[in-house]
Amino acid sequence: MMATTSSPGAMVLRKVTIAQCTPEFLGRVIKEKNNIKDLNYRAFLNLLKSSATPSNDDNSSLTGPFLTLVSRLTLLVAMLDKDCDEIFNVISSIAWETADIKVREVVKNFMISLMSSQPFYTNKVVERAVQKLSVVGPTGEVVIHHSNLDILQFISANMPAHLKFVQQKLAQHFPHKTRSLAEHRAYISNILHFTERVPSFFNDVIVTIVERLIKIDVDVGCSFLDQSGTDQDLLFSLEKGDAEQEEEECETAEKLSELLHDLALYAKKQSSLSEGATSAWCRALLLAFDCHILRAHIPPNVPFLLFHFFNTHPTLRNVPLDYFWSVFTDVNQPAIIRQSAVMYLTSFTNRAVCVSKADYKRIMLVISTWCHGYIDRNENIKCSHTPFYAASQALFYLFSYRHKDVFSSADWKGFLSQVDLHRIVFCKLNPLRHCNPHILRMFNKLTSMYEIVTCAAVIERNSRLLLPSSSQQHGQGSEDYPFKRSTLRTFSRLIEPFFRDMECSSEFQSEGRQYKVSENFEDWDHALSEAGSVPLSPAFLTMSVDDH
Repeated sequence: MMATTSSPGAMVLRKVTIAQCTPEFLGRVIKEKNNIKDLNYRAFLNLLKSSATPSNDDNSSLTGPFLTLVSRLTLLVAMLDKDCDEIFNVISSIAWETADIKVREVVKNFMISLMSSQPFYTNKVVERAVQKLSVVGPTGEVVIHHSNLDILQFISANMPAHLKFVQQKLAQHFPHKTRSLAEHRAYISNILHFTERVPSFFNDVIVTIVERLIKIDVDVGCSFLDQSGTDQDLLFSLEKGDAEQEEEECETAEKLSELLHDLALYAKKQSSLSEGATSAWCRALLLAFDCHILRAHIPPNVPFLLFHFFNTHPTLRNVPLDYFWSVFTDVNQPAIIRQSAVMYLTSFTNRAVCVSKADYKRIMLVISTWCHGYIDRNENIKCSHTPFYAASQALFYLFSYRHKDVFSSADWKGFLSQVDLHRIVFCKLNPLRHCNPHILRMFNKLTSMYEIVTCAAVIERNSRLLLPSSSQQHGQGSEDYPFKRSTLRTFSRLIEPFFRDMECSSEFQSEGRQYKVSENFEDWDHALSEAGSVPLSPAFLTMSVDDH
């Protein structure tokens, strides 16, 4: 060991050893760190850095000197002020999540003691702990980082002023949509385990996960749209090989499929533990739906999380139905949100197995009653009438999709007299002119077959009108309905048992009379997509105040 003397009585060390780094010595070094002539602090930092460098890739050699130094520093955290952030940076820079359990415990204790004594380090500790939640194991397996979760749990329990910061970092460090499936799985698994420790973060975590999955879902939806594009679309295509682009699209779809599959199964498992857990998941999913899914452009796959949850809990089936209806009848909501709500209400009623015949008829009566009330109040008022056209099309779609449930009951005549489709079809607002062409064609065939309403005259008259309707200009009535059959391989197998297909058999018998549909409408989803390709427009927001 070399030594020099800078002044009488002051020993300046060029190199220090582990044996010299007693708590007393380290306390004196930290206290005199600002003395330019004293190089002990710099020598100690070099020793700490060298001990923090593992000799192999799996960090298993982070023992001995490193544990000794960190353990002794834990006793001196009260002296580690803002000028000692270099010590914190060295300790936090190592990948101690994959190190030996002794290393994880020692570093965790140091971090907790440091935050307790010096709260200004808390934000740095949170940043470091959240960043590493997406770290996977050596073979790519999901690893639950209990040490990092212990740190976040300690902050949540003892430092309420930092809860908002933790919430922000959990959302900020969510893996980007281009990151690997393993990283997404690791991060989602860790933050879900965190909510089991700290339930107050549960709603925020579920909302964040759903928001990020929607961003991946949008890419999957766009990739399928691109496959149906024409040669003119190549004008603006990226300069990337077809094989490479197709491989990326398949990877994105597979990643979304696996993540939705895992999350749906996790929700089913956790929500079945108790009634309180079921209620918590119900509230969280509806909150995520209201914040992101309902206000998105009908993502094709993520809404099935809600679909799967309520089908696995059929006693709660009325909860989403009432929620969708409450959003639609809220006159303070924008027209485009109200239309999306009634579309989700209609598709969920049509396609979810958990929705019984009685629920289906109740929804038809509720919508028809609202339509009749709207006609009474607004039939002679000139405005866009967007909510009415959305509700009337929903009624036509409900009747067309599950018409057998109407006529299989003995009181079907009384039920249809209550619905009174005739008045809605022939009112001055002319809803058939604003209806999706395929829904209109199917509704016309079924009502003619059952001799309920004769729509041919109205359809013929509408076809002769030269001026386009406001809905045709803005895309109303042409949009795809949600809950179409999922194209994701793994996730679709989870949804299939709860999915109801359209009642499209060619023959049907009621009250001794044989009915026959002259056209096969089995590919309902495809037909609805082909019926109109004009997307929803912000022009919906120009609806009059009198529209409600």
